[in-house]
Amino acid sequence: MLQIGMHVRELTKKVGQSGRTGKVVKVHGDNVEVLWEDGHRSSLSGAFLRPIRKEEAR
Repeated sequence: MLQIGMHVRELTKKVGQSGRTGKVVKVHGDNVEVLWEDGHRSSLSGAFLRPIRKEEAR
């Protein structure tokens, strides 16, 4: 279960492609709002995100 403050990586469809990383800022049931490293925000299903350790986010 994703929680506010967790660092996450977006899952991608392409093998070997690294998804963007960000921080969870809101959780609305199955939807999660993420603040990406580039400053953009997105609201998407938590099924497309996986928690990562802070060291992995770099």
